[in-house]
Amino acid sequence: MGWELMVDIKRQMKSENPLSLAVPADGKLRDDIRKRVDAHFSVNLATPPVSYVKLAGYADNLLALHNWDISFKAFVMVCCGNAIWRPVVGAIPFNRRMLLLPQCLRNSKKCKGELDELGLLCSECGNCNIQGFLQEAEKLGYLTIVTEGTVIASSLVESNQVDAIIGVSCLEVLQKMFDSVRKYCVPSIGIPLVTCGCSDTTADAGWISEEINHIDLNSGFRSLNINGLSAKTNALFTEPMIAGLLELSDSSTSAAVKEILLTGGKRIRPLLTLLAYEAFNENPDEDILKHLVMSVECFHKASLIHDDIEDNDSERYGKETMHARYGIPVAINLGDLLLGEGYRLIAECNLEKGISGEIFKIVAGGHRSMCIGQGAELMTRHKGVILPVDDILIIFANKTSSAFKVALLTGAIAGGADEASIRLLDQFSYLLGLAYQLKDDLEDLTGNNFNNFPNLSVLVAMLNEKANDTDRISLQEIILQDKTEDLLRMFEKYAVKDKITDLLKEYLAKTELCIENFQNIRLKLALNEIMGKAFRDFL
Repeated sequence: MGWELMVDIKRQMKSENPLSLAVPADGKLRDDIRKRVDAHFSVNLATPPVSYVKLAGYADNLLALHNWDISFKAFVMVCCGNAIWRPVVGAIPFNRRMLLLPQCLRNSKKCKGELDELGLLCSECGNCNIQGFLQEAEKLGYLTIVTEGTVIASSLVESNQVDAIIGVSCLEVLQKMFDSVRKYCVPSIGIPLVTCGCSDTTADAGWISEEINHIDLNSGFRSLNINGLSAKTNALFTEPMIAGLLELSDSSTSAAVKEILLTGGKRIRPLLTLLAYEAFNENPDEDILKHLVMSVECFHKASLIHDDIEDNDSERYGKETMHARYGIPVAINLGDLLLGEGYRLIAECNLEKGISGEIFKIVAGGHRSMCIGQGAELMTRHKGVILPVDDILIIFANKTSSAFKVALLTGAIAGGADEASIRLLDQFSYLLGLAYQLKDDLEDLTGNNFNNFPNLSVLVAMLNEKANDTDRISLQEIILQDKTEDLLRMFEKYAVKDKITDLLKEYLAKTELCIENFQNIRLKLALNEIMGKAFRDFL
């Protein structure tokens, strides 16, 4: 993508072999390069987002093919990124786009505009091109910002108030924007300034106008906005919706089930089901969708009730757990009832028998994997041993990865996903589950949240593997006697946080490579956005 690429270029400036940042001064040459790059990708299609390495490879091939000066490699890479993203940007309505201009485009000697914390308030004095760009974009419905800072622009990106960005700026500002754009995978077009500096810079007016006005009315692309999907998911968990989908009576048991389904949580799993279904079915059957989403949440809440019993947790979502309030027998029964409702919802939604059969197979396999993982955890806790890191990761895969797999594959199979996409979603679920649990354990360390010093924490497992013999023996005593401060000091001594962070980043990199192989662009972009939001502190 243009933004992503230009920041990578900036980073290369600090390397031993910096990439030239030259922009062709000749407008005809700029146009020729852009047109030839666009022509190349109109035939050789590429699905965004594309990695820096791939963009560099594309640029090398095009430079050799057209005998362009090697000093223009960075510029060619920007054009490649733009060409790959343009079909997506072109399908996004103008009123969901943002035009970002730098203040340095103004005429510093004649500008009559006011500067405040939000940027430049253009006075439309006509002494520079900014007025024309703003009027052209705003007439179409764009949100426009003229600023050297990135706080406002970043917040708009992160809050999903815009779905695409047309950005004109120097590399310094693009670098500051990089985190938000990269994390949330916002379709974007980057237009480099022709001349740079802190003031009185120049830009290619024709190029900017062309990108502002570009729209593809024939494109079938429709983005999957995560904020919108999340709101749609949450809207399904209301009392009338639950009462309509679940076969509940006026009994106290039914009242408890309703309370469970209405209570808290991020609803990540039903969101993933909705996302996968709509990614492969652009005309979703809302009744099928409701049944599947509610089913996945029933399975999830049932597993939480049973986990709370097995872990002897007294509180969840800031409230008493079911077994703490009503006793273990009642809680077990509530969990079992939710499992039954989950299977019934799948059976009764309007799916072909072959499809519903595949979903049952996925759900049953997930149920089995979670029990195997939980069984390994309970037996390890019973024996009081510390497992190796690799064994902990297997438990993570059985418990958390399998839950994500059920959520994603349920929606994807119902939506008509192809076999290649199903295999990739299976792989993605595995990697996401491991990354999710590694992050969860790291957050426990940051918050000093060690309940009964879990032997199954990957932090403890890593410490046990890295500690010397003396400290390894001491670790057992520290855990038995709940010596929090001693444990934290030992974590610091062996740099456990750094080692787990490195392991997490390794899985995030594998997840990124997995996502890159998806051909369904709507799903690809949405999964990138989810990863950016969930792991923002590690990307």
